[in-house]
Amino acid sequence: MQWLSSRIVFSCAVVFTAGCATSMTPNQFNESLPKTTSSKFYDRIPAAEAISKGQCRLLVSNRKYTAPIGFTVTGDLENGAQGIDEWVKSDGGNAYSVANFEWISVGDKGTTQLILLFDTLQCR
Repeated sequence: MQWLSSRIVFSCAVVFTAGCATSMTPNQFNESLPKTTSSKFYDRIPAAEAISKGQCRLLVSNRKYTAPIGFTVTGDLENGAQGIDEWVKSDGGNAYSVANFEWISVGDKGTTQLILLFDTLQCR
């Protein structure tokens, strides 16, 4: 019984600690964001190539979007993805490319907020 109790406490600690992350690595971000948006995601270089080949048209460059604060980093990302999709649609596009992103600290309780810099595109 002691063994089971210790495992439960350890498991809860791991889950709690994982929920306290304040940002994502670039790889985590680039893997997660496209799964969260409905608009098509282009990495920077493929986006530039698609524009130069006439496959995509740049609609808005370097839009800065400050996503609403989520309860977790994943919540921040989901809020950012929703904002990207809304801007892409509003601009008349169907795709986007992220130029930069950052999580900033808000307040003194470890709260974070995601800021995105992205381009909206219209692609074939």
